Amino acid sequence: MARVLIVDDDTDLLAGQRAFLEGKGYEVQTAVSIEAGLKKAASFRPDVIVADLMMEHYDSGFVFCKKVRDLPGLAAVPIIMQSAAPRKMGFTFEAGGAGPDNEWLKVDEMLTKPVPLDYLTGRIEQHLSRRSRTT
Repeated sequence: MARVLIVDDDTDLLAGQRAFLEGKGYEVQTAVSIEAGLKKAASFRPDVIVADLMMEHYDSGFVFCKKVRDLPGLAAVPIIMQSAAPRKMGFTFEAGGAGPDNEWLKVDEMLTKPVPLDYLTGRIEQHLSRRSRTT
């Protein structure tokens, strides 16, 4: 059973994504802040992390992801970032490639909220599949 950590300050979103993913057979843990997310990541050892961009601060998700990459054993864990910023403000980010955004954007993929749950599940599966082929 794959382990998914979701970090987001929207408790309704957390509850919905958690219930859906658990119904699909995933083991899911959640956190509502950077610090809680880092503690859960270190103890839970997720196979995939789904993180929000804007939590306590406008860049909380970026800070969280950089810190996760520095945790022992978690540098290669796929991170999917989800945010309403692209839809609300027109920001775009190139994640998971070799472009200039990847120098500081420590995520494998960027999704625009609201993310359809079946689509999120498919993206999680894709990252798990890629990871299993490289390990």
